[in-house]
Amino acid sequence: MLALADLTGRFAAHAVWCISDPETFIPLIGHEKAGKRGLLRLAGSTLEDSVDSGKSWLVANPQGVERAVLVFDGFLTLNDSGRIDALIIDAVEYGERPLRLRIGVRYRPGGTATGFKVGSPKVLENDGLGEADWEAFFAQFWLCVKSHHEAAVIWAKHLDDDL
Repeated sequence: MLALADLTGRFAAHAVWCISDPETFIPLIGHEKAGKRGLLRLAGSTLEDSVDSGKSWLVANPQGVERAVLVFDGFLTLNDSGRIDALIIDAVEYGERPLRLRIGVRYRPGGTATGFKVGSPKVLENDGLGEADWEAFFAQFWLCVKSHHEAAVIWAKHLDDDL
């Protein structure tokens, strides 16, 4: 579980760093096997094709990895705030105790009147992680975010949980 939190935090940080610059974010898969990490960029003909390809990859696990995260740009509707831009992170731990999570990181793109803002991660779906494990998961997640120096500065400077 902590290894998945580590992988999720590292690739969430990378994605926040990427979206802080108003270029198109290309969906990605971060994966790990035997302590070695890899990154796949999913540049399909459309965003939907890229995301569908990533979701299929997570299900098939063609490289037999131990854990993987799919990160893509999407939208969330939380409470009555309306639709907001968000990074969607599908995280999977394979093996004896499979774990599947979906986390959303809301953000406001740069180029708006208030400028770039990013929120804290929100758990959207949970298949396998007990309530008592969330504190440890997010402690490891944030530790890994902070290890990505550029992203850590951006996230801290632009954090706004009122998005």
